[in-house]
Amino acid sequence: MTRLSADLPEPSGIDSTVEIDARTISGFQSNGHAVVRGLASGDEIAAFRPTLEALVARMTSRAPPIADRDTYGKAFLQAHNLWTRDEAARRFVFSARFAKAAADLMQVSGVRLYHDQALFKEPGGGHTPWHQDQTYWPLDTNDTITMWMPLVDVPADVGTMTFANGSQTHGDLGRYIIGDESEARFNEVVTDMGLPTSTHGALKAGDATFHRGWTLHRAPPNPTPLLRSVMTIIWYADGARVSADVSGARFYDHKLWLAETSPGERAEGPLNPRLWPR
Repeated sequence: MTRLSADLPEPSGIDSTVEIDARTISGFQSNGHAVVRGLASGDEIAAFRPTLEALVARMTSRAPPIADRDTYGKAFLQAHNLWTRDEAARRFVFSARFAKAAADLMQVSGVRLYHDQALFKEPGGGHTPWHQDQTYWPLDTNDTITMWMPLVDVPADVGTMTFANGSQTHGDLGRYIIGDESEARFNEVVTDMGLPTSTHGALKAGDATFHRGWTLHRAPPNPTPLLRSVMTIIWYADGARVSADVSGARFYDHKLWLAETSPGERAEGPLNPRLWPR
């Protein structure tokens, strides 16, 4: 692995912090997800969007046509660690505002970066099957969180994520990777456990949803001509350690993002800078 500098970039406009209200924090704690509208302004997103979209286009240029992909591949064009490839992407991913919001929602004193990930659902793109993100993450803490922020306005007919409320309290509900099996199995789990589902509906560019690593979620297909360009950022509580279990899908995540740390050690590798507090 190439050693990278995780020194924090010079402060930018999206480093100014905001306060997350108590009702939103309470809803996140009970439901495992929440929406923070206007976390970034339209102008702020407009300043980053061209760079981020061009970068993702280059990184996914060899993707086969949608018809030739499996269920997972049809769900979105995917690119990660954009921050290592472009300074503007680095400023976006390292935003103190975003990281503080994550820490406030989890009610932890600090967070480290796990990784960023672009998830662009193309026109005609398929559904994103039910899944739990933390199936993939070799971390020994439940204090993990993903921010899902669209770079474009997302109308209801394109769709945002659907969450199974309270599912995060049940932890690991089955080591299913994203695909047809996870969709079928977790559909059964949601029904059998009587978990209510909800969505935050249409979002503006710069709105953000947040969800915990064990929160079950899915997304509908994209029947419109709009590219649903979304950036995600994943953080975990500062002080967490690498899990003793790095088997299955976690083996690959450990190699990608925590390779220089061993199971049981603090998860503080060169790709995992502390982003809040600065």
